Amino acid sequence: MPRIAAFPAATQERLATPVADIMRPGVITMAEGASLLQAKRAMVRHGVHAILIVGEGDGKALGWVSADGLLAWLERDLSAVPASQGITEPARRVDADATARDALEALLDSGVSHLVVTAPDSELPHGVVGAMDLVDLVTHP
Repeated sequence: MPRIAAFPAATQERLATPVADIMRPGVITMAEGASLLQAKRAMVRHGVHAILIVGEGDGKALGWVSADGLLAWLERDLSAVPASQGITEPARRVDADATARDALEALLDSGVSHLVVTAPDSELPHGVVGAMDLVDLVTHP
């Protein structure tokens, strides 16, 4: 992948867009004590491939349970496994007032596919931005 600094001027301009303008508002969340079966059902019901697991007491983001991650549990009774055990990706956050460039750098550096968007003064989930949101931003006519 080319270095971000080497991207053309038009791409650089689009990467200056605030994360708040490209994020998907809201996040499908589930408390850490919920079961993987409940997590799977939430993914199917909402048509998403990952949900955010949050702490039961404080609502802070713990990590993502993904459809790919559920593959490792196919031989188990999903109703007996806490969702927190199915976390396959850490919860990395980005402020809503950060730039798309900041989000791109976070995605490239951390090896995660989703970023939890938070207000600058909070750690509670406000939205989500993923790789496809950035692809769409840069390539949309």
